[in-house]
Amino acid sequence: MLRERGIGSQGEYEIVLLEELMPKDHLLRKIDAAVDFGFIHDLCKDLYSPNIGRPAVPPEMLFKMLFLGYLYGIKSEVRLAQMVNENIAFKWFLGLKLTEKGPDHATISINRVRRFRENNIAEKVFDEILRQCVAKGLVGGQILYTDSTHIKAKANKHKKQLVSVEETPAAYMAELDAQIDLDRKALGKKPFYRDDEDGDDDPPSGGKTRMQSTTDPDSGQLSKEGKPDGFHYSEHRTVDSKRNVIVNIHITPANINDITPVPELLEEIEERLGHLPKYMGFDAGYHSASIAHLLETKGIQGVIGYRRHTHKGEHYGKYRFRYDPYFDTYRCPEGKHLYWKTTTREGYRQYISDRRDCAGCPRRTACFGEKAARRMVTRHVWQDALDEVTAFTKTPQGSRLYSWRKETIERSFAEAKENHGLRYARMLGRDNMREQSFLTAAVQNMKRLAKAFFVSLSLLLIALIKTATLRLSRNVAVC
Repeated sequence: MLRERGIGSQGEYEIVLLEELMPKDHLLRKIDAAVDFGFIHDLCKDLYSPNIGRPAVPPEMLFKMLFLGYLYGIKSEVRLAQMVNENIAFKWFLGLKLTEKGPDHATISINRVRRFRENNIAEKVFDEILRQCVAKGLVGGQILYTDSTHIKAKANKHKKQLVSVEETPAAYMAELDAQIDLDRKALGKKPFYRDDEDGDDDPPSGGKTRMQSTTDPDSGQLSKEGKPDGFHYSEHRTVDSKRNVIVNIHITPANINDITPVPELLEEIEERLGHLPKYMGFDAGYHSASIAHLLETKGIQGVIGYRRHTHKGEHYGKYRFRYDPYFDTYRCPEGKHLYWKTTTREGYRQYISDRRDCAGCPRRTACFGEKAARRMVTRHVWQDALDEVTAFTKTPQGSRLYSWRKETIERSFAEAKENHGLRYARMLGRDNMREQSFLTAAVQNMKRLAKAFFVSLSLLLIALIKTATLRLSRNVAVC
């Protein structure tokens, strides 16, 4: 018999358990079982008054809501609050009753801005999740991979202005300057005058200008071939090779060279893990003598990609010149020597040929231009360290380690952008970008914890079943 219109089972009372409505293999159930969220209360307890005001929403619930937003790529906090009231799995994860409403979106925003961001709670949450990954044996700590990706800032690319900026010297510049001075002293030359030295003879420092967004001044303009034009942030991410656990996050404007923050990255990694890795992998964008020297001083074996030389005709490129470490000279393809004459401010030694050798050379036009009288080849003062890294990368072990890079760091970036909304910045400012990156990395590490927990549980159950079956078979045989 057909029911009358408007009268159906939707209006009937039914006794249900929220636990029974939650699928047994749901991702949130796995995360809840694998991750201990009790640390959130300890992190935030000093941010709340125990006696003043109305009872606050537990910080564990607020952060779990933020985790849901980053886990499922929900950018809007208004939409997130709506989905908490509509989604049974979300209610179960937050510990709400079936008919109980979750916190309002304004509550999430106010706490996130006024309490959590000012106290850098997002980074502390990431650190605690990483600590749990280390405790569960998911981090090997011996082989790490570092790379950067661009995140589009929430800024209008047409609203910009040209501003003067102060160039912050790289962390290794003092050491490089000292090496340059030693080089020039060995050649009988005076050291360079530098802007940071005292005295009236110092030349004025040259200022630089950059294009700055008026809507998000913390971002940087990206101007690379093959890359989208506009203002972006760069996320420098370091991933462990064992289980793809993210061990460090660092945010810079996109117009900062990828090499610049590497010294700071190493300090952060050592602080988080308590030690530095044995191997570190980078792509060809980090193929630099300064990076190789830095890794060498830290006792880290670098695995850095390199660009192969393009052989175009009979042109005598630099790769055709062979360096002789014993005599500290370069030998050209015709067998003539190039001698070290000076060292530049940038740390490059200039090796110059003899005019008389070049004047009668039959391959002169293939070596340099008509206006020049002789050939010059440059070599960085730390080139030996880079040569050793390149040589190791070409070995079978180095090639194998470098091949794992695409399976770790590249896969981690792809997961973050495709599944967790890291392709675009949700809010303005570097602090907001750091919060987004740290929480995105935290939920990715939670997924690693959940997977490892249930794999271990499955292996334990299999072992118990095998043991029980073996005992049963023995008892049957005895009988």
